[in-house]
Amino acid sequence: PTMSGKIKSRNAANADSISGGVSCDERILRDCHQLYADPQSGLITVAESVGVKLLAPRKKITVMLMGNHSAGKSSFINWYVEEHIQRTGVAIETQGFSFVTSGRKRESLTGNATLHLYPHFKPLQEFKGVSEYLSTEICTSRQKRFSLVTFVDSPGLVDGDMKYPFDVDEVLLWLGDLCDLILVFFDPMGQALCKRTLNIVESLNEKHGDRLRFYLSKADEAGGESDRQRVMMQIVQELCKRPGLNKCGFDMPTIYIPNPSKPSRCVNQIEEVCRTIEKTINQTVQNTLNSLEKDCELISEAITDTLSNDRYIALTFRISLYFFQLFCTFVTICRRGIV
Repeated sequence: PTMSGKIKSRNAANADSISGGVSCDERILRDCHQLYADPQSGLITVAESVGVKLLAPRKKITVMLMGNHSAGKSSFINWYVEEHIQRTGVAIETQGFSFVTSGRKRESLTGNATLHLYPHFKPLQEFKGVSEYLSTEICTSRQKRFSLVTFVDSPGLVDGDMKYPFDVDEVLLWLGDLCDLILVFFDPMGQALCKRTLNIVESLNEKHGDRLRFYLSKADEAGGESDRQRVMMQIVQELCKRPGLNKCGFDMPTIYIPNPSKPSRCVNQIEEVCRTIEKTINQTVQNTLNSLEKDCELISEAITDTLSNDRYIALTFRISLYFFQLFCTFVTICRRGIV
């Protein structure tokens, strides 16, 4: 059974799928990665031979979800992939960081295997206590644009005496540097105005304001329209009290997981999240192609410089050899003269 009535129309919109259900964007990112990573003739190998260091582009975008305790982060991931991957419920709270990605078979990985799968996240092991709280869920879903997304599900944030087994603030800020998109969920029923959440959001905004998106999650549980507007105003006011977040025209779509057995009159803008992910994928494809062009130019210049250098060295060697031969001839003549 589908988790949204709009799945079929969205799949039709994704009609750019080609051979074997691989979309055009997916093929571009995969092929670009291969152009870099091929051990024999990849750009990284070629670049190394002329003293240039390159990094292979990632094949997927990374989307981190953060927010207060029970804000519906795991439920959103389950809805997006249309599989029950992440455990949900008030009593079930994501304790660590869980990576959710698509693959050929269903698998669950622990900390060390997760870091092996995502080499660019390896520095996470330097944060005390984090490794034991890392996991990866690989599922075979091809729904929406999931084949091009890695979700990072983060621990629910609370104030007060809650003890985390690692420095959750520092880890979230570090992950913010690597993620392409950061979705912040505010829950109208829970601690939507959790100071820890607001502090981290403010810090992330300083460096990555363009990656942050805010949503009022579980909007159907906020009561009537006037209650919902009041909650949203409270959250926006709290956010705008922070100097870095005081933006004009603050955007906070209302979202909730559609449930056919529990219809709601509340406007659901959950498709807006899908469109935001889609835009980020499109931008990443463009950025990857731009980087490919720049890196090729960089290698070309380095090869030209190396060849010029080699020609100069060869010319110097020939001149040195010529003078050495002259010197040898001169010595021979001198010896004959002495004899």
